[in-house]
Amino acid sequence: MSRIAIVGGGIAGLTLAAALDQRRHEVTLFEEQPERAGAGAALALWPSAVRALDRIGVRIGVRIGHGEDAGAAKSALSSAALFDLDTGARLLTVPRRAGSLALIPRPALLAALEDAVPDSVRRVHEAVTDPAALDADLVVGADGVRSRVRGLVHPPAAERRQTPWLALRGIHPEPPDMGSLGEYWGPARLAGIAPLGAGTYWFTTHRSTLGPEPLDVREALAEARQRFADASLPVQETLAAAGPHTLATRLWLTPPLPRYARGRYVVVGDAAHATTPNLGRGAVDAILDAASLADTLNRGTGLRAWQLRRLPATQAARTLAPLVMRLALSESAAGPRNRVLRAAGRL
Repeated sequence: MSRIAIVGGGIAGLTLAAALDQRRHEVTLFEEQPERAGAGAALALWPSAVRALDRIGVRIGVRIGHGEDAGAAKSALSSAALFDLDTGARLLTVPRRAGSLALIPRPALLAALEDAVPDSVRRVHEAVTDPAALDADLVVGADGVRSRVRGLVHPPAAERRQTPWLALRGIHPEPPDMGSLGEYWGPARLAGIAPLGAGTYWFTTHRSTLGPEPLDVREALAEARQRFADASLPVQETLAAAGPHTLATRLWLTPPLPRYARGRYVVVGDAAHATTPNLGRGAVDAILDAASLADTLNRGTGLRAWQLRRLPATQAARTLAPLVMRLALSESAAGPRNRVLRAAGRL
């Protein structure tokens, strides 16, 4: 029986712990503190992630695809709209395939994963400062962008990279104005409004020198309200209603990695490919990394094939998402960008 140490109890770590065959592996999950209530606002889940969760017994599809509230959210996500942040003018509407995207509160996803972790998994609630000292056959870094395991996989990528962007995210209990749903792109600023069950999920991103850590939510909200003071009305109203439960975070990136496994060390999720949230792939790729790694380990096949499956696509997303961010927040090319988007919308 192999001994597997999972460092990190977030989405990737819990998915892996739930998916590993306990008859083949002795699993220990290290988490500094349980990442539960209040940990984030909402997450985008694509069908591939929902299917991966279903295969390991996490029936998250029931929560996001079949209830009355979920159905309302699902229908509202049937198209993606882009607006000019300053004027509110619609730039582009892109139809989505039915069921292509759903939103779920982060605490709900974590709770579902927590329920799926077998009692046989040993839980250790302490920080891992030296993963090389762990007594295990395989050490899996599911410890996020601050990963201590990443440096053992690829030493030049040990340190995370700071971006100039500060992100705010929150949930309002009231339903959104259906005409305001979408993303708002403007010079050095970005906002979004989406349905979440019977309520509203919202987010903003802007350049900021606050922090980088820790961030004071009241200070971050005050700065955002000032930066978005001339934005279109739906964005102003959303920020005005935001309260102390808003999540304020500095956006960080992982450096490029040429490998995800080295010796007895492996990295998954944000530890391997943290990027900006523009593609909505963070939770999805954390789930797919962990579920496919568990399948590889349960079958007893080598890590090389798993790495070849997961590395190209996730590293491409890690590179592409910041490019989309720069396009969305462009200060010098906003006019040409908007003209191109309007023309695309007329095709």
